[in-house]
Amino acid sequence: MLTTNNSAQARERAADTLMRVQASYASQGIALCQAALCGAKEFFVWSHYPKNDCSDVNTGYEFYYHAHEAADMPEAEHGHFHLFKRDVNQTDTFTHLIGIALDTKGLPVRLFTTNQWVTGESMQKASTVQAYLRDYAFEARGRLAPIAKWIQAMLILYAEEITLLIRNRDVLIHEQVGAGIKKNSFLEDRSQHCLTACQINLLEKLFLPSRSTFYSQEA
Repeated sequence: MLTTNNSAQARERAADTLMRVQASYASQGIALCQAALCGAKEFFVWSHYPKNDCSDVNTGYEFYYHAHEAADMPEAEHGHFHLFKRDVNQTDTFTHLIGIALDTKGLPVRLFTTNQWVTGESMQKASTVQAYLRDYAFEARGRLAPIAKWIQAMLILYAEEITLLIRNRDVLIHEQVGAGIKKNSFLEDRSQHCLTACQINLLEKLFLPSRSTFYSQEA
């Protein structure tokens, strides 16, 4: 079981894992964003990679990589991971945890939360999502094993940023409700896609750990 206790030792281990995974792919002449395609020769927008998502049936955690139309994504982004926690007893019920966007070099450049309609999740309050993230555990084999380890390390190294994004997401929803908008209407509003986001730079994080840029609602 993973405990994202944000201790210095845990962050050091996470940083080491991230560097080793990125370096391993680089030594093979591929970027992490290419590895995320699971051997696919073509990258189609909206398609999931892997096709049926990568899941740990024992813990209920899962992820996939995909991309939107270029006009719908920030410039220079290649695609992004969506991370989820699925109810192992009710498999049609799941919660979106966080999104991790990569640039064309395969480096993480943005973390983000989404509105409920985007993934069809059963949105949970921030404290519940934080508990899911603290308990994050994922066993993967084969070509996706390094990526699963990379994702797990990202959750540790960026625990503080992710926590703030999730809390700010709830603050935004609360503000909308306070302004007279019905909660369910806001959660299903197709004009509200990405609710909170944070630009990140892995190299700066490794060597200048205090740097991160937060912002809410993207255009």
